[in-house]
Amino acid sequence: MSLEAAIRKMTSLPAQLLRLRKRGLLLEGYKADIAIFDRNTVRDNATFLKPHQYSTGVAYVLVNGKICISEGEFNNIFNGKALLLTKN
Repeated sequence: MSLEAAIRKMTSLPAQLLRLRKRGLLLEGYKADIAIFDRNTVRDNATFLKPHQYSTGVAYVLVNGKICISEGEFNNIFNGKALLLTKN
């Protein structure tokens, strides 16, 4: 699977299927949920025996436009919220 297809399956496709308004794409007026990563080093380090391991290779994460991971380190900013289905 291409990187582009994988990103779509994690972003715009679920937002569309779950009818989450203004999410899943980088467009003006949409919520800024963005992950900036190095495609050569991004890795999920969790295993069955050690499920609480952080990923590596993710430099920055923005949730609702606020940086919560900077230079790979969590900065204790909790800017997310539970998302509910919206009507068409």
